[in-house]
This record gives sequence, C-alpha cells and structure tokens, in this order.
Amino acid sequence: MLSELEHPSDLRHGLGPIWAATRVANPDFAISGPVTFHGGAIFMTSAVTWRDAVFAPILLPAMRATLGHARRGEVREISTLDQKLSLELGENAREGSLRAGRRLAAHGCDLRGDRLLPRLGEWARDGQTPGHLAIIFAARCAAFSLPDRIAVGSYLFQEMCAGAPTARVPEVCDFVAACIEPLGSSAAGLRAA
Repeated sequence: MLSELEHPSDLRHGLGPIWAATRVANPDFAISGPVTFHGGAIFMTSAVTWRDAVFAPILLPAMRATLGHARRGEVREISTLDQKLSLELGENAREGSLRAGRRLAAHGCDLRGDRLLPRLGEWARDGQTPGHLAIIFAARCAAFSLPDRIAVGSYLFQEMCAGAPTARVPEVCDFVAACIEPLGSSAAGLRAA
C-alpha cells in the first residue's frame, strides 16, 4: 500500500527522486483527507477518470504556468492563476485543494532566501489569493529549482497518497509515470533557493 511505503527505492520507473522531491517541497506531506482526487474501489479507473477530467485539463496547465511565473518572481500572475483555479474546480475538489494549499502556505512559505513564497503565503492567509495546493506547491518547487517533470510527479504523489492511501504502490507508480512521460526527462538534482 502507498501509505506504507518506507523507502523511495521501493518505487518503479525510477520515481524515487520524485518521491523524495515531494517531501522536500512539502515537508508536511501527510495531508489529512483527499485533495482533488478521491480514489474509488478500482484505483486505476478512478485515477484515469480524475486525470482526464481534473488533472490534465485544469491542474497541469495551472502548475506549469505557476512554475514559470514563480521562476520569474511574478506573484501577481500566480495569484491570477490561483483565482482562475477556483473557478475551474468543482466544489469538492476546490474545498480539498484550498484546505491543503492554505495549510502548506501557512507552514511552508518561509524559505530563507526566497522573496516570492513569503509574499504568496501572506496573500493566501489574508485572502488576497485563494491558496490552492497546486499553486502553492508549484511555487515551492520553483524555489527549489525543480524541473517541471519532477514538480508535477511530486504533486501527483501527494494527490495519490491523500486520495488513495491504500492503493498498491506498483499501480500508483505506473499511473504517475504515464502522467509525466509527456513532460520528458530531467535531472533529479535538488537545491535550495
């Protein structure tokens, strides 16, 4: 089961560095309850449905755009994406995303040497921006200079752990690998901002 995974080397498709990046970008990785993905009785069926309805058309473009804006220090543009995400997500997905994102903003936007994250965290706390997990997480990944592929894969692991903690690890690895394959390969090195 995914919730019992003890070491990144237990993952297939060379996803260990991506799993490790998840813990770097979100130290408070143990999110209570599902974010936007709610696993069903058959993991792969519910995961593919979520990917096609929520992840690929809504979350992935928002994350990739946020990564670009965060790398350039453009907090207003990130807030615009965050607000757009509130309009695009359904009610249940929106609630889970905001709960998890605001939690990360409250506990994880004080990275030394980075000016964008504290401002983004403050805006989320003050209600100037909604604070969705995909947006806050992508901004943190940019602060650690994580390539898009690693940032997106890390986000997927969070969603799967929160929404399907009893899913079998090989199935989750197959799903994450298939989702990030179109993003190409990238170096797995991590560095602080």
